[in-house]
Amino acid sequence: MPTALKYTLIGLLSVVILAGSALAALVFWIDPNTFKDEIEKLAADQGLILHLDGDLSWQIFPNIQIAVGEASLATPASPDTASAELLRFTQAQLAVALKPLLQKQLVIQGVKLSGLNANLVVDKNGAGNWSKIGNQTKTTETTPSGQSSAKQDLGIQKLQLDNSTVHYVNAQTGQDILLKNLSLSGENIQLNNTEFPLRLSSEVSFKDAQQNLAADIELNAKLQINDTLDNFVVNDGDIRLSAEHSNAQAKLSAKTRLKLTATANMKDALVWSLSNLDVQDTSLQYSAKDGTELKLKSLDLTGTIQPGGEPGLLRLQSELSYSAPKQPVINTQVTLASTLSIDSALNKINSTGTVFTTSIGDETISIKGDAQATIEPLSYQSSVLLSPANFRKIAKTLAISLPEMAEANSLSKVGVNATIKGDDKLIVISGLTATLDTSTISGDISLPLGEGKLTKLALNIDKINVDHYLPPAKETPPTSSKDKASAPTPSSSSDEIALPRDMLNSLNIEANIGAGELIISQLPFKNLKLKLSAKQGITQLSPVSGLVYDSPFTIAAEIDTRATAAKFQFKADSKQLPIGKVLTALEISQELSGLSDVDLNLSTNGATISSIKKNLDGNIVLSAQQLRLNNMNIERAFCQLVNRLQQETFDPNNWPLYTDLKDATTKIVITKGVAKIEQLNAGVTKLALRGNGKVDLSSDSFDVVLNTRLAQADQDAMACKINNEKLLNRDIPIRCKANFDSVGATSCLPDFRVIEDIAKEKAKDKVEDKAKELIDRKMGGENGEAAKQLFNQFFKK
Repeated sequence: MPTALKYTLIGLLSVVILAGSALAALVFWIDPNTFKDEIEKLAADQGLILHLDGDLSWQIFPNIQIAVGEASLATPASPDTASAELLRFTQAQLAVALKPLLQKQLVIQGVKLSGLNANLVVDKNGAGNWSKIGNQTKTTETTPSGQSSAKQDLGIQKLQLDNSTVHYVNAQTGQDILLKNLSLSGENIQLNNTEFPLRLSSEVSFKDAQQNLAADIELNAKLQINDTLDNFVVNDGDIRLSAEHSNAQAKLSAKTRLKLTATANMKDALVWSLSNLDVQDTSLQYSAKDGTELKLKSLDLTGTIQPGGEPGLLRLQSELSYSAPKQPVINTQVTLASTLSIDSALNKINSTGTVFTTSIGDETISIKGDAQATIEPLSYQSSVLLSPANFRKIAKTLAISLPEMAEANSLSKVGVNATIKGDDKLIVISGLTATLDTSTISGDISLPLGEGKLTKLALNIDKINVDHYLPPAKETPPTSSKDKASAPTPSSSSDEIALPRDMLNSLNIEANIGAGELIISQLPFKNLKLKLSAKQGITQLSPVSGLVYDSPFTIAAEIDTRATAAKFQFKADSKQLPIGKVLTALEISQELSGLSDVDLNLSTNGATISSIKKNLDGNIVLSAQQLRLNNMNIERAFCQLVNRLQQETFDPNNWPLYTDLKDATTKIVITKGVAKIEQLNAGVTKLALRGNGKVDLSSDSFDVVLNTRLAQADQDAMACKINNEKLLNRDIPIRCKANFDSVGATSCLPDFRVIEDIAKEKAKDKVEDKAKELIDRKMGGENGEAAKQLFNQFFKK
């Protein structure tokens, strides 16, 4: 047995030695340069010039290979272009199959290429230097029987590319792309859907006139490719990337590792899927020239995306850091989760259960919702829920300057819940429920995309104080009439501002707004209803109704801006309006108070603010059971005249600083911007009062003459005793004249010319009495009566 085994091993060894000797003899017997012309001819058939510098040689370890020294590949010259070198390499090795080689046929099983230097150039006309590759005359090879030749399987057991460079330059776009230290390797490469490993690494740079990009990329994956090159499968894909991008405004750097499983089919149309996506430990850094910096680190993204398949869950989380000049650094955590589905045509996208959260300072922002979108034709619909958050704190943390507001805690609670849908022509917000501090705003909004189209609003507010969101009122020290008179006249340039006619003419709006409680300019409104329409240069505000200080009111207004001089119409009425409270809220001179019915009817026209003021016409009617004139006492002025007439001492002190008007009716007529009091009827204590005068709003002044009348039966109710009957049952004028900011006890003074009139009347009465006495004594009887009548007629003249 040992002897047999010994001779058996000797026999086998002899066979191996013989086979090796035969193989060596074969290698040295077949000259690889035999294929040199064939290889160059194959290149020429593809429109290329291949130069194999030096001879081809054999290598038999670890397998049979043809070794090629330095070589180059170029495109042929043409009447328009010179020959251009496409690539050059320093060494190439081709592993060949043995059996075809014995038949002097070349079948490549492996390729190794070192020192590749490829140059791809696009000229100014957009033509690439590789565009001539490929034989322009295509023929169909047939077998002797006339049948098409069978499809040949292409397979390479091993592919290796190292220490290589690919350079792409586009003279038309200015792009310059460079891949250096390029390495590529693969094994058992088959184009028959057989899986094979592939590895790639390279340094990449890209630049043009606007930007620069530098990157390092490394790829490891298992691929499956079919023979028609239209179906690809990537398994166990692992990509590592680090990149830096810069332009004139900013710099962006990134580092990531991406693991994926993907498929792509391009037979009829691109169909792809990512059945496994895992982006790990990614970092991004954005640095702007102005000092703004944004950093994302520990960014992870996992999930699946399968167009045309089942919905896939995507999850993202990352640490975020933000900083800017004059602002503290913000560090936060960002998370996003959504179930995403895409149709196979990549035209419809559906996202459900989307949840986005982040924190800014100690405030959390949370957004939830669903969304659907169609790319062509464009349409979308989403439901959005923004949980209430303190936007004032968020703005402060972000160093965002908000407009100054009267309420320091405004915007401390802001949230939105709405459905948004639309297309490329219209955005519709429906089911809106917004939280603004203590207010809730609900309704629908329709916003067209395009000029001249109708915008619709239907909003309802439960309660809101608009003053909280306006700048705080600035306190100004009171100005005396003396100071006002000496102050320089303010410029009227602001009055010359033209109306924004183009903007008003372009409006196309329908709005219906309601508010349960609304405060603006300190005026408290309730049950407010407002209807606004604007179209083709006509803006109408009608009707506006509600309660102000529990006084019902209605307003109707119209602005016609179609002509250069716009036309205005304004009508309003209110019942039992507390005038004093309204004037106080509007910070207007508070000289009048009490409950009054108010009726306004005003009109004007003009192209500027000043012309609108100058052309103001209309009337205002006030009707009240009781009004109070503050800082003025008409009875005081009446008694001042009484005391002087009766030569009594007048005490100017201890008089109330007001006048109560009873059953007052006032009509103010405005003509060309000037307001005149045409009618004023009222009662003051027991004084009957009628008056007229002028109110000059431009100078904040008034000049009114009040005719007071005291009946004999009412004299005992006066604060001063009436001893002279000439003061009864006659008009005694009292003139009230002052600036609104300087009204006081002396603003209303009697017309002391009445004393002269009474003195004249008294002298006249004495003359009459003496004359009548003389006539009675001299003439008596009928002749005396006739003489008295004649005397009376003469005296009246």
